[in-house]
Amino acid sequence: MVRLLDGNVLIALADESHVHHAAAKAWFVATQPWFATCPITQGTLVRILLRLHTQAHVSVVVATLRQLTGHPHHRFWPDALDYLRVNWKGVLGHRQVTDAYLVALARANGGKLATFDRGLAALHADIAELIESK
Repeated sequence: MVRLLDGNVLIALADESHVHHAAAKAWFVATQPWFATCPITQGTLVRILLRLHTQAHVSVVVATLRQLTGHPHHRFWPDALDYLRVNWKGVLGHRQVTDAYLVALARANGGKLATFDRGLAALHADIAELIESK
């Protein structure tokens, strides 16, 4: 089973100073998952790492992305899903739009969505896999 890593999980794996880094790393080591990224989650990683580490050059951040996507268990899922195929259940505003799309993308690819978001995991228990954090 391939798990699409949401943006927060990707950031936590890549950034040792992230509050959930230890939880993400422990989950990743324990499950050794086949995992996927997509343009949305990759863009989130690059954008947030540049924002958090203002002294980092974009080439350093892109190298981090390249390292993650170079993992032998990585799969790339293109954003080839029409937003009209998204299940909008639970979307109350703009903050849930990306989550709903990622759930739909995972479903369309026969995978799961790995997340720290308890609400998202509860709402989409059939697709979302909650990574426990303290």
